Amino acid sequence: MNNSNRRSPDEWHAIGQFWTQMAFAMCLVGATFGVIYCLIFVTQPMVGQAKNDAVLFEILKTVLTSMISIIGTLMAVGHGSNASTLPVAPKPPVPPVPQVPVKPLSANVPSNNTEVP
Repeated sequence: MNNSNRRSPDEWHAIGQFWTQMAFAMCLVGATFGVIYCLIFVTQPMVGQAKNDAVLFEILKTVLTSMISIIGTLMAVGHGSNASTLPVAPKPPVPPVPQVPVKPLSANVPSNNTEVP
């Protein structure tokens, strides 16, 4: 067996996160299509809403809110403890020292009272 094809723990973590998010997303899409199906194809009473549909919507509202928050949390967490560490700021670059001495800006101002165009 070739060891170069083995996955690292970080890769397994990323794969697990991906499939977990995909499962939650599929549940979210399935629940959404279930609600749309109930609204479009199930016969509703002429006045108001059926009691079982009202209960279903309350349950689905709670489930969908929880699933959306879980998906958001999983996406925000990133790679576990690495996400909580602050990034290290790079050191500012040191300007190069010129080889030739540089004249100060006051050397460019004319010394007599002539107009500069």
